[in-house]
Amino acid sequence: MAVEFVGGPEQAKFMHRVRGFDPGQVLLVPVDVGKSEAMAMVTDLRGEIVTAPFKFALTVSGVDVLRKRTATAVAERSAVVCRVGVETAGHYHRTLVTSLVGDSVEVIELNPAAVKHARAQQLRSRQKTDERDLAAMADLMARGAGRPPQARAEVLAAQLAWVGHRRRKVEIYRRMRQQIHAQIDLVFPGLSGCFSSLFETQSGRLMLSELCCPDRVVRLGPTRLTRFAANRGVRMTRLKANQIVDAARDSLALPTPERAVLAEILAADVALFERVEADMVRAEAELARLLPDTPAMVLTSLPGVSTIRASAYGAALGDPHRFKNADAAYAFAGLSPASYDSAGKVRSGLGITKAGSIHLRAAILELGLGLGQFEESFINYRAQLIARGKPRQVAAVAVAHRAHRLAFAMLRTGQPFNPTQSADRSVMTTRSPATT
Repeated sequence: MAVEFVGGPEQAKFMHRVRGFDPGQVLLVPVDVGKSEAMAMVTDLRGEIVTAPFKFALTVSGVDVLRKRTATAVAERSAVVCRVGVETAGHYHRTLVTSLVGDSVEVIELNPAAVKHARAQQLRSRQKTDERDLAAMADLMARGAGRPPQARAEVLAAQLAWVGHRRRKVEIYRRMRQQIHAQIDLVFPGLSGCFSSLFETQSGRLMLSELCCPDRVVRLGPTRLTRFAANRGVRMTRLKANQIVDAARDSLALPTPERAVLAEILAADVALFERVEADMVRAEAELARLLPDTPAMVLTSLPGVSTIRASAYGAALGDPHRFKNADAAYAFAGLSPASYDSAGKVRSGLGITKAGSIHLRAAILELGLGLGQFEESFINYRAQLIARGKPRQVAAVAVAHRAHRLAFAMLRTGQPFNPTQSADRSVMTTRSPATT
């Protein structure tokens, strides 16, 4: 079944407003936003082009061009309604929307998934151009699609910024950790075998940053190695010191000059790694400080939902009442099942749309991951799906769908998680679209 993107109270409100107006006096301004520039045009409610497509820079002067051309069209048509629709493309649209809010025109946001769907319905999906995107957007706007920009409270905006910052740092952290392990195998083979984790122990970190050179470790010997560690506030047992020195003596390492250079580079990379780690800790501390001032604090009552996961979901979702229901928010995140409908041919089983809010999509999947690991009913549900032969990725999306429905209900009611309540059980027994 194809996803229906047009509908709900916002559509009904718009269609009621324009009923009885001359369609030529209802102007629509679709805007397709890129990284540094955007394209727009002006049409009326009938689809007649008032102002041909034009480009403008995403600068103060560029946005003034959009304002002037829109104002000219409004004056020419004596327009009674003028709506500017902006596709929510990544984060590039945000500055434009912010600059337009408060102008005499109305500003609405269009879901990229809705634009894609509209383009496909026009049988133009294989011939994507900016102009055709604008036509698809105008068609959506004429049918009342779009939502007013979310008025984010300062705390929600700060949360979303810190969540994004932490996510980027986590990606860097994981890559660097892998790279450092590969470097150790060249500089000091055998060192990793001396620790359960080089990164999670003080003595391991000390070896990485200051003593990742087998020759130097051999020269120090066990006694001076333990003393070296103690002088830096790190406790290292004599047994551990002996193990490290033995590994250094038996290390089949690179020639000394090359090894010395690589050890110096490794120390610099470890210092950078620790700065990235400190940034992650700072972000987590800020999120822990902000969360109690938001409704999303209630989500921490869910097993497996940390401050990070609760903050990410709450900030990305915003006010849950702006969505008709949980499924509408789910579609907004681009997690609804994708389908292909052309010339009477319908294909399903194409995965998820992946078109919508990437922040909300990531947050929902993280919720599912947490509950799927720590909450009994979710653990059992995931196991049942896999036992039925569902791929692990499909099972993960299905679990995330249930987690989202539960979290969405909790944010609307403000009630903490209680697995014994029948209301919660009914939420968790709802069939997930990803399982079909």
